[in-house]
Amino acid sequence: MPSVDDSQATRFAADGFLVCEDLLSSKRVDVLSRRMSEIVSGVGRSFPASLIEFEPGANGVKSEATVRKINQCTAHEELFMACAAESGILDIVESLIGPDIKLYGSQCFMKPPGGIEKPWHQDSAYFPIEPAELVTCWIALDEATIENGCLAFIRGSHRGPILDHDQPWMVGGRTDMQVRDEQIDITREVHIELKRGSCSFHHSRLLHRSGANQTDKPRRGLAFHYMSSRSRWTDSARPSATYPLLRGQEYDGHV
Repeated sequence: MPSVDDSQATRFAADGFLVCEDLLSSKRVDVLSRRMSEIVSGVGRSFPASLIEFEPGANGVKSEATVRKINQCTAHEELFMACAAESGILDIVESLIGPDIKLYGSQCFMKPPGGIEKPWHQDSAYFPIEPAELVTCWIALDEATIENGCLAFIRGSHRGPILDHDQPWMVGGRTDMQVRDEQIDITREVHIELKRGSCSFHHSRLLHRSGANQTDKPRRGLAFHYMSSRSRWTDSARPSATYPLLRGQEYDGHV
C-alpha cells in the first residue's frame, strides 16, 4: 500500500505541501531532541562550530536560549542520518518525487523563546539543483503553533516561478534576502500547526516562512531536504557536494 494515496498526491501537486500526523514516535522525538541539546551544550562528540548559527544579540554565547539553527546535522551525526533514511519518511518522499532519492541537506531549527522570524522565501532560490523539484520533510520536535512560530505556506505558489529574493532582511549584523512583501498573495497563506512527532512535506519552490517564537518554550524542528538522483548541480562557480543516495539508483553524469 502506498504511503501517499492518490488524493494526497493530487493535493500535494495542487497545494505544494502535505501534512502527515504522528510519523515519529514520542521516544524517537525525545532522542533527537536530547542530541540537539547536547550539541548546543558541547556534550559528547564535537560538532563543527561553524555550522551552528546564533540568534541576533547572542554575542557568541552558546546555549539553548541563543542558538538559532544547526546546519548539516546528518553529515556529522549518524542519529540524524538514520532518521532521514527511515523507510516511513522515504516512502512518502518516493510517492512525491520518485524512487531514486538523495539527501540534499539537513537542518535543526532551535527557535528558542524570543527566537526571530524567517520571512518569505523559496528553498530552490538557495538550492542550485535542476530540475527544482526537491521535497523537504519538516518534523515537529515540539508542538508547532502560530504563537511559537510554526511554518506558513502560500498554497499553490510552487506552480509559479522562483522569485527574486531581493529585499534585505537583517539577522542581527548579517544581511539575508527575502521575497518582497508585495509579491506575496497573503490571501493564500496557510499556517501549518503540528503536533509533536508530526511532519509536513513541502515543495522546494513553495513560498513559506515561520514567525517569531512569542512563547516561553522552544519550538524545535528538524528538516531533511530530498532530491532525485537524476537531478544535477547547476552552479559552475562552486564544486558540487556529495549527496548520499538513500534509495534507488545513481545516474551517470548527474549529482
